[in-house]
Amino acid sequence: MGDISRRKEINGVKRTYWIQDITDEYKDEVVKYMVKQFVTDEPLSRYSKVYESLQTSNLKKLEEIWYEGLKCNLGLVCLTKDENGKPTIAAMNCTTISRIDDEESSETGHQILDTLTWMKKQVDAFKTLNITEYLDAMGLYVLPEYRGEGLGLEVLKAREPLCRACGITTSITLFTSIISQKLAERAGFQDLCAIDYDEIERRNPRFSYPGIQNHTKTLRLMYITYK
Repeated sequence: MGDISRRKEINGVKRTYWIQDITDEYKDEVVKYMVKQFVTDEPLSRYSKVYESLQTSNLKKLEEIWYEGLKCNLGLVCLTKDENGKPTIAAMNCTTISRIDDEESSETGHQILDTLTWMKKQVDAFKTLNITEYLDAMGLYVLPEYRGEGLGLEVLKAREPLCRACGITTSITLFTSIISQKLAERAGFQDLCAIDYDEIERRNPRFSYPGIQNHTKTLRLMYITYK
């Protein structure tokens, strides 16, 4: 999807990045980053202390969820080269397709998954936007050493050529963090539904994330239409 040059030097080198599909050779590494690093960084996970409480069996369940999402081969990965010239991961976005005839998600007993499912049910995206499918996402993550380069924004922008290649007009995502929400706004996303975390907890006390309001005030379901 084209090279992305940046001014920041990492280990004395100005990096060039490129974005491509998450091919089979990168899937294991992407899942590893999502389970072991994204989960400790993302606000719902951080403020519910989900990682600290996860048992090995639950970690395996998270791995299965991301592997299942990557089966459609629509995920995006941003790569650069290390000091030896070997491609290495800098950022990733686990994207997938949601369709109107997909089986409706039910409660799983997992606080975060059920929160996200509940939020999506607050608005009928298919009816509201008059669509039958859209590009969804299961997490955007930029490795700490590559932050400050605008890679998150570039990965979000890369959804447009991906959607066009798949004949999809719309991308919809739940953005849980103020950081990703600002990036989404810069990429052209708009609110489909936005509810403060305090209000979410008031409506369903099980969806409690103590202290999250100090980081991010609102959970936002956002969309962009590519014309």
